[in-house]
Amino acid sequence: MPQASAPLPLFPLQAVLFPGGQLSLKVFEARYLDLISQCLRSGQPFGVVCLTQGQEVRQPGDARQLRFEPLGTLAHIDAADAEGAGMLRVTC
Repeated sequence: MPQASAPLPLFPLQAVLFPGGQLSLKVFEARYLDLISQCLRSGQPFGVVCLTQGQEVRQPGDARQLRFEPLGTLAHIDAADAEGAGMLRVTC
């Protein structure tokens, strides 16, 4: 019997990550700091998907829904460094 897989965390961007490509991220939003921290602890990859609606950084009071492409790329964290309080520099 096949096992159910864990949900894949998604990182929506206004950019596309191509398979085999390199991506540098400056992470400062709490939800994405949590996502990266979880992936670092577990060794789990995350999905990078291209935004079709919404902004990468949420503004207070912005009730618009995020929409993104139905396909993305699986990203593995190669390096992560704390750049300051509440900020990570990540290379995938």
